[in-house]
Amino acid sequence: MRKIQEFRHPSTRNLPLKIIDLSTLPLSLTNYKKWAEFRKTKAGVKLHLRLVFMDKDTVYPEKAVITVAKEHDRNQLEVLVDDKEAMYVFDRGYVDYERFDRMTDEGYFFVSRLKKNAVIREVESVSLPEGSTVISDKMVLIGST
Repeated sequence: MRKIQEFRHPSTRNLPLKIIDLSTLPLSLTNYKKWAEFRKTKAGVKLHLRLVFMDKDTVYPEKAVITVAKEHDRNQLEVLVDDKEAMYVFDRGYVDYERFDRMTDEGYFFVSRLKKNAVIREVESVSLPEGSTVISDKMVLIGST
């Protein structure tokens, strides 16, 4: 937690850190095919979980959403990102660049890994402390428009 705080922009350092992730829970295809099938041979549900990291000793689950496994993860982004007084971290499954634009304009703070085919234009490169394990820190514009 302390290492993450060191690399956060000063305007977001005091915001609680909220991690969003999911787990797919398999179900019996025979018993749940009607509503939980997501592949020809599998059925399941997804548990989307939001954890809050206040400090190294204070971590707790704050919100959980269950969806059928077939539903795309990004559909839960606005359900789970609902507090402008927080910094969110989530994986590529939640990436939706149009939503990112809207959320940024509305004042939300978040970090996510980009998809491999992301179009990015560098605006500014930030110098890193000597010995940093971070490869690069850049302010970028995402997308082609």
